[in-house]
Amino acid sequence: MKFHLSERERVIWEHAKHVFSFVFQTLLVIFLLTLLIKEFYPDKVNAYFNINWFMIVVIVFGALSIIFPAKNEEIREEKEPTWKDKVLIIALAVLGGIIIYLKLRNLGWIGIVIPILGALIIGLLSWLVLTEKNEDQDNENTLG
Repeated sequence: MKFHLSERERVIWEHAKHVFSFVFQTLLVIFLLTLLIKEFYPDKVNAYFNINWFMIVVIVFGALSIIFPAKNEEIREEKEPTWKDKVLIIALAVLGGIIIYLKLRNLGWIGIVIPILGALIIGLLSWLVLTEKNEDQDNENTLG
């Protein structure tokens, strides 16, 4: 179903779509940080607010940003990863492995294997996201 919007209404609607997307991304990062803090200090987080209600708000804004996607008109440049990117990926993978180890250290030898594998997965997935090619550009090159 198409709605006939005036130019002003169309601009407002596009702005609202960008707001949905930005609010979702921001709330998701805050929610994930809150979950991380809750793992180490559960009494502190539970004393201030209920994380389940916060998750509902994140899900609502996530659904809004999926149902009404913002048009992405910026063209992303393809560039090679710098040494700073590589250091960041390694640091975050090691940090992720440490966090996993702190939660699983009481499991014996499996408590060491799982964090190592988790750090490798974090590093490899981060590298894949960083070096992925633009699919539209690849499709144009292969079809024509």
